[in-house]
Amino acid sequence: MPATSQRVLGLAAMLVTVTIWASLFISLRQASQSVLTSGDIALLRFLPAALLFGWLSRHRLRHIVSVPKRYLFAIAFGAGLPFYLLAATGMQFAPVADGASLIPGILPLFVSAIAWGVYGESLSVGRRLGIGLIVIGIGAFLWHSLFFSPWSVTQGHLILLAASISWAWFTIGVRVTGLNAAEAGAVLAISAVLLLPVGAMSGLVSFNLLQAPLGELGYHVLAQGLGVGIIANYSYAFAIRRLGAEMSAAIGAFTPVVAALIAIPAFSETVSLLTVVAMALIVFGAVLASEGIKWRRTQTKSGPQAA
Repeated sequence: MPATSQRVLGLAAMLVTVTIWASLFISLRQASQSVLTSGDIALLRFLPAALLFGWLSRHRLRHIVSVPKRYLFAIAFGAGLPFYLLAATGMQFAPVADGASLIPGILPLFVSAIAWGVYGESLSVGRRLGIGLIVIGIGAFLWHSLFFSPWSVTQGHLILLAASISWAWFTIGVRVTGLNAAEAGAVLAISAVLLLPVGAMSGLVSFNLLQAPLGELGYHVLAQGLGVGIIANYSYAFAIRRLGAEMSAAIGAFTPVVAALIAIPAFSETVSLLTVVAMALIVFGAVLASEGIKWRRTQTKSGPQAA
């Protein structure tokens, strides 16, 4: 397929992904105010994806197993159940605009840091400038929460930063393994479903599905199970393969703008001038930070696969 066509397909996939990611933060905010628990939402989110991607990848098991386990771990934990619990917890304390800024918005910062510190990739001047703007934007969020917001908001911001670091590992794991979108989705979703009983036994998650209204269950099945669990997981992994981890992460940085616009009428949230400035710094910095790293894929026994 010509490079231009691949780029157009990747951009279209990221447009879909950003729209669904914005809806994710709206859904997480709504879930924090419902009778559904984090375990309920995780089950609704990951089980449909595990069934679909597991079936699509059933003939690729040998290839998946041949991938170095540290990269499979990065995919499984980076955007799986641990990531979800971090994001859901953080969104209980922070506004939608903050959550959408501090997870996908600063993803390029952590992707670049891991690429430079772990894989020894070089950083261009533009990427360094972009990272600097992202750091200033993060600092603005944390400064405001430390001095002008309740401690709970600061806790939410710190938890959301941890979630973004986790997601960066997932982004890099997908890029370097050569797994296609369905294979990466299978690793992510199946591992999350298998971890749910462990989380229940450890007290990290609980379940209350039978107490929820059918309408609310249906909403989260569509928003989390179909939208985030299947479509966004596939479209993001697809975009990474077509555009690269850096460009995909940069486009994802526009998520807070979309999420904030939805949250204003949906939850009557207000966006302060400082929040707008911080969001602008993060988005602009992410765009600048989208160039300059050439990734080396891990060569497995069967070689990198195209989605």
